[in-house]
Amino acid sequence: MTLLGQHDSLCEKNQKVIVSRDKGTSSKEHRADNSEHRYDVRQYQLDGVVVKNEKCCDFLLLNDSLRRAYLIELKGRNIDEAVLQLQAGKRILSPELKGYDFYYRIVCSKVNKNDLMKNTFRKFQDACGSRLKYTSVQMEEKL
Repeated sequence: MTLLGQHDSLCEKNQKVIVSRDKGTSSKEHRADNSEHRYDVRQYQLDGVVVKNEKCCDFLLLNDSLRRAYLIELKGRNIDEAVLQLQAGKRILSPELKGYDFYYRIVCSKVNKNDLMKNTFRKFQDACGSRLKYTSVQMEEKL
């Protein structure tokens, strides 16, 4: 059985809005608007649920209709660590998601401009181009 096959999706197959948010009082969240096309989607909490033995990004949102995998990291301030966790998510899930394009989302409590200049983040940004988006507190996007 596949890694994702061992877990149920956290959302309905054609759910209109898919929210990825840490449990508790955190205000950081990613909101995916699926109301226009009603694509086939799945959502998984990765870190600590699907992936237990190593650090990984927080959520995976799959748009099965378009074969897109969104790796989502909700972070305090350490954007370099967020990059490492997104890279781990891709490494772990790539064999299972052959044919999917990967997109990367970082939602930080605060985006520090100095952190954006560090080598780890800059190299990742250069490699990903427009497939990487980051913001502070809340991100909303249409699927």
